[in-house]
Amino acid sequence: MSFKYQAVKHTDNHYVLPKVANMKCDVHAFLSEKLYNLSEENVWLQASNAASYPGVTDVFLLPDTHGGFGVPIGSVVITEDTIIQAANGYDISCGISYIRFPKLFASDIASWDKRVKLIKEIERRLTFGIGSARSEMARSFSTKDVEGILRYGAQYLGIDANLCERQYIPIPEDLDLNKIEKAYVKAGVQLGSIGSGNHYCEVQCDEETGEVWVMIHCGSRGYGYQTANDFFYRAAELRGLPKNERENSWLRMDEPLGKEYWGYVNSAANYAIANRHIIIEAVKDAMKTVFKTEGHGFYEISHNLAQEETIVLPNGETRKGLVHRKGATRAFPAGHPDLIGTKWAETGHPCLIPGSMRDGAAILFPRGDMNDLSGAYKSGCSVNHGSGRLLGRKDAKRKLADKQQWIDNDMATVTRKLGGTMVRGIVTNTKKTPLDECSKVYKNLDDVLSVLEAEGIATVDKRLFPVANLKSYD
Repeated sequence: MSFKYQAVKHTDNHYVLPKVANMKCDVHAFLSEKLYNLSEENVWLQASNAASYPGVTDVFLLPDTHGGFGVPIGSVVITEDTIIQAANGYDISCGISYIRFPKLFASDIASWDKRVKLIKEIERRLTFGIGSARSEMARSFSTKDVEGILRYGAQYLGIDANLCERQYIPIPEDLDLNKIEKAYVKAGVQLGSIGSGNHYCEVQCDEETGEVWVMIHCGSRGYGYQTANDFFYRAAELRGLPKNERENSWLRMDEPLGKEYWGYVNSAANYAIANRHIIIEAVKDAMKTVFKTEGHGFYEISHNLAQEETIVLPNGETRKGLVHRKGATRAFPAGHPDLIGTKWAETGHPCLIPGSMRDGAAILFPRGDMNDLSGAYKSGCSVNHGSGRLLGRKDAKRKLADKQQWIDNDMATVTRKLGGTMVRGIVTNTKKTPLDECSKVYKNLDDVLSVLEAEGIATVDKRLFPVANLKSYD
């Protein structure tokens, strides 16, 4: 049975998969006709599965959606009290942070040699790749620091709460953080590192003003992976699932293993939050060394996390629910109950959206009104987390191998006018452009963002383009 072709077109950018089989609710998919046609049948099958878990009340697909494990990437699943582990995934609280350099512009960094120098300075302070190697100037952390970070995230580091989606998430005081030994041994040595895969540090310029920004994309590293892996196996055993189907496991908030998982997964989220802010400080130091200018953190947000939030019901009433964002970004508009008392209460908070390493990123602000539940309320107060994959990693390496030279040349020569300055090329720290991360494996970011604007979910505030990118050598 095809789930994709049972979806009904509601508007030009909104499809609805009605309840079929064991689904507890409809699936609302925010896709243009072009993006709908690009979507794989597997995405719709996984969306149907997501809507079939116990306690599910809402499922949304966002315009960057593609196949994942258990649930689609680019999806939002809201439950009453069920924790869907696949929606946290292995990289718990993977997310984005931005640093703004208000006195530095494209004209200051147009020189290729200066950007090469900057890359070298960043690499002296940050580690990229698999494992626990430390860079030359990496900050060290004591056991006390690690414990403080796992419990109190960015608050332990003294970071202003207005710079964080969540400064930290409370965990039980008696939680034994050393219980999952494979996770704990990774924690201290990997703090302040980027990791591998699609994680990176990228220098960008505002298309209109030329102002320099730095985007950081990383998560909870080995601590998060090992934590997730441990509970996938334990929950699968509890639910009677075979090991090779462990990603389909789920837990209840009121059962012992669910309570235990909730504590540990939130410690991993605290780790990821703090890790991004530690990286911010390292990048600011590198930029100051090269360009003699100060930068400041702008915002930091997760796009891979389940959390309890205030759900606004169609009649305007509110309740608490568990919102799982798997490759999706929280998007609270102005006036949302959970923004009261924050810097962003009257504007909504920023949504930080990466694209490909060639075609840039965007900063969005959610739209919406609690009086008529317009805008982001109709997508579960969520937007996409990127542009979305067209090709998986293995397929990309296989299908694009003969285009490596062309892709490398394009990265070195692409020229854009940024704030009135022509900037040529994107400087990278890798000898060759990673084929599994090049622009050819991603959807067009502007196609994705146009869906959100057309549906009134969010507005693009800034469009930024890369001038230097640092990734893992792995």
